[in-house]
Amino acid sequence: MTHDATESMPASRAATSIAAATLGLPVMDKIIVAIHGIGSQLRSDTIRSVAHRFGDRSSPPLPVMPLGFFNIGKSAEVRVSRLDARADDPLARIGFAEVFWADIPEQVVKANDTLEETKAWGRTVVSRAEAAYRSNVPDGQLRPQDFELGVGVVEEIIETIGVLENLLAVAAKAGIFKFELAPLLRDYVGDVQLVTDFPFYREKIVYRFHNALAQIYKGFKQLYPDHTPEIYIVAHSEGTVISFLGLLQALSGGVVTDPDNTLPVAIPVDDRWIGCVRGYMTIGSPIDKHIVLWPKLWEGLQLRSRVDASGEVSFEAAGKPRLTLPQQIKWRNYYDYGDPIGFQLDTAAELLRENGCQAFEFDTRRHDFGFSRYWLPGKAHTDYWQDPQVFGHFIEDVVLPTGQARPPQGSWWVDKISMLIPYALTFALHLAAVFVLYKAVIQVPATQAAPVFDRLSLQIALLSGLLMSITVAARLPRLVKTNGVRWQLAAVLAFLVGALPCAWALPTGAADFLGGPFTGLVAWFDIGPALAGKTALVLTAFVIALSGWLAPRRPTIGRRLLIGFGTLVIVFIVIKRLADGSVQAPVWPVLLAGAAFLYLWWLGILLFDLTFVWHRYIRRSVAVETLLQWRHHRDAKPHSMLGLGGP
Repeated sequence: MTHDATESMPASRAATSIAAATLGLPVMDKIIVAIHGIGSQLRSDTIRSVAHRFGDRSSPPLPVMPLGFFNIGKSAEVRVSRLDARADDPLARIGFAEVFWADIPEQVVKANDTLEETKAWGRTVVSRAEAAYRSNVPDGQLRPQDFELGVGVVEEIIETIGVLENLLAVAAKAGIFKFELAPLLRDYVGDVQLVTDFPFYREKIVYRFHNALAQIYKGFKQLYPDHTPEIYIVAHSEGTVISFLGLLQALSGGVVTDPDNTLPVAIPVDDRWIGCVRGYMTIGSPIDKHIVLWPKLWEGLQLRSRVDASGEVSFEAAGKPRLTLPQQIKWRNYYDYGDPIGFQLDTAAELLRENGCQAFEFDTRRHDFGFSRYWLPGKAHTDYWQDPQVFGHFIEDVVLPTGQARPPQGSWWVDKISMLIPYALTFALHLAAVFVLYKAVIQVPATQAAPVFDRLSLQIALLSGLLMSITVAARLPRLVKTNGVRWQLAAVLAFLVGALPCAWALPTGAADFLGGPFTGLVAWFDIGPALAGKTALVLTAFVIALSGWLAPRRPTIGRRLLIGFGTLVIVFIVIKRLADGSVQAPVWPVLLAGAAFLYLWWLGILLFDLTFVWHRYIRRSVAVETLLQWRHHRDAKPHSMLGLGGP
């Protein structure tokens, strides 16, 4: 079974779609091929988003077309469409097509008998990282306990995202914004599993990519036999991994197999689609992580090539020419620092150098663009589609060169505010926890109200800061490897940031009310009655924070111990005040408020953990840098250590 035989009908349909889009327009000489990323996808939605960004370049902007304008029907078939542009508009010469593969993982998910549960799969990833570390850094400083911490961090991230999904659902119902964070994680993990760990589905998806490009090429040549198209690939998220694998396979000149058929099908090379690829745009790409964690995916490639004076790229086999590209493929990568999936692709550039591949024009210093442009962390992974600057740069630099392309510019304000948003939400949860409990517990007779209720808003703010400082001080040593003292010092400093304002400005009546039951802790010190309540309160808070340091180095256990200590302290205060008559509130409301306090505090701890791990190890690429260090047989440096290894 040859490639020509199997693809004749789809190629004819591709030619028909090109012909239908060509009436009254000049020859189509450029074709943009989009390949979507993770999760559930609408057919043709990705290419419509790309076409919309191109259409905005026209004056006036071209209308946004409906999905049916780009859709051909079956998932494995391709339709090439054109924008409704004037004949003299450069956009009139551009066709748009899509590689759709979401139906493959959707079928697997629907069957519910293949994919591994997210936490279980996360453990295998950490285990794979540990194996790579032991193999590449045999004399390294990390111990099995450090990787156990990594397992705990992964499990906690998954649990936290699931909890946050409930909060995001409330925000969506309130009309504030809508972002489905948990499905993003599940979709990403599921799609990565299929691509990396299931050869059958990986081959099926990558074959879909080859198949689509072959259809486009054959359809074009049927219609324009005397012309050669320029193909530009736009890939997002896991689609960048699929397209990169497909491009490297095509450049290697090997054999690609359709798992649904029994006979292999040769990849079209030489004068076929791979010789037509001129540009490659990746946004939100996780290629680097795939190279480091799944190195076997990239073995056996025959990529050694050279660029001659004319710019042609030549591949040889057994001393004979095998493949010639008319020019290097211009690769441009874009990633936002708030994107948890997309990163700089220096490891991909290194992979190309190691294999002697000259097929790509890709220098990470000039063609790899990182920025802070999107406000909401996590949601940044999907915000590229609405960014005219990102697409504008690729269009003006690669597709329709102007010589004046400006890289997308980041914003200092976006960078700082996007980092502060999750911490602000964390503090808001601590504030809500204190408010709920305070309103239920602090109820005294009118004659006693003045000293306790004095400046109530200030009290709640100060106590919320104290509770937040307890969380930070307790959790920092649990989320890092603590061989040194810097994280202990950071934890102490974080505690003082919340404790000192409370000790200085908290009204004496409130301090005595809350700290009074613990004044026995400071009885050995020469402290005046005016400061006894405040000192006892701060000392008790510090003891609660220390519980995080004493727990085993597993985030979940440490969190439970912290909540447990806090619960004992709150219960003791409430019982003491109920017993001495200071609290006149009914018991049941106090119990309900206590439960609400613990739940909100628990949410705050979860969000802080996620935020800290996100900022230190993902946003700043410490995790990827560490894995790359291991790949080079070097132990990671202290300032760039992974969460499961950094001192």
